[in-house]
Amino acid sequence: MSIKYNEKNYPYIDLGRGYTIYLQDDDYTDERWVLKAEQELHETPEHQARALEQLRELLRGEKKLTVPLEDEKFLLKFLRPLAYDVQKAFDCIRHTFLMKKNYGKDYYDGRIKPSHIRHIYDSGMVSFLPMRDDDGCGICITQLGRKWNTSKISMYDVVALFRINIEASLMDPLVQLNGIRIIFDFDGMSMSHVGQASPRHAMVSLQWIQKCCPLPLKSIHIVNNSMMFNIMFTIFKPFISKELRDKMFFHNRDWSSLTKTISPKCLPPAYGGTLDAPDCEGQLLGDFMQLYDKHYEALDAFGYDESNAN
Repeated sequence: MSIKYNEKNYPYIDLGRGYTIYLQDDDYTDERWVLKAEQELHETPEHQARALEQLRELLRGEKKLTVPLEDEKFLLKFLRPLAYDVQKAFDCIRHTFLMKKNYGKDYYDGRIKPSHIRHIYDSGMVSFLPMRDDDGCGICITQLGRKWNTSKISMYDVVALFRINIEASLMDPLVQLNGIRIIFDFDGMSMSHVGQASPRHAMVSLQWIQKCCPLPLKSIHIVNNSMMFNIMFTIFKPFISKELRDKMFFHNRDWSSLTKTISPKCLPPAYGGTLDAPDCEGQLLGDFMQLYDKHYEALDAFGYDESNAN
């Protein structure tokens, strides 16, 4: 199990047994995904070029906002997940950087890069699964119980983790097209975890997910949820939109329920699946994610440059 580089010099984790974990890739060329993009997003070279220029025009009009206008990959990670709706992509970019302006001191300021939350990856709290589901969705597991040592990992760190992982997922055009499924495992949740939550943390994290995140969240799966989870959920529930709530599924330990949405072949045995891939070591995942620090530092250079932006 080690970090390797492909022919494009993109890093990936070789888990062994033919399984890999990667984030970064170029545009899809497989006929299945090209056809899906054409049918569902009307994605053609001409339509894409037109949408890119229209988005640039809107962004040029936002005088106080600095973003990489000529970076097609940056613009496409908003356009493609939003089905090339230029206005929605513009609004999403604008909300993203307004949140940075409004909450920068507490929730940004050097937090949004993998090295800042390296201790979370080292803990084994996060798993990117190597197989996509039948719809091509990526799958991520975050353990918010036993693996979350609240004496070392703050709620600010957890909010940063969500931001970093979603940005990482958006590096892959296939995830932009097909979306992601997230599993939150609350096994071992205690009052020390509940005590980390607050309405402000809930509001900021959910506002970002619902207004700033272009990533198609296909489904959110809650497993091993207990009374402690129910207490924490009451803090977050008022900030959850109906659209997001409709994507949430509560399984507790009913793995047959989970595997109705996610194919067993994609899931580890601990979640009712048959995936025989070795578990990625936390420290190795931390090493891998930290390779992308410069990507996050480059993003952090952009934003609103005047305090009266609104």
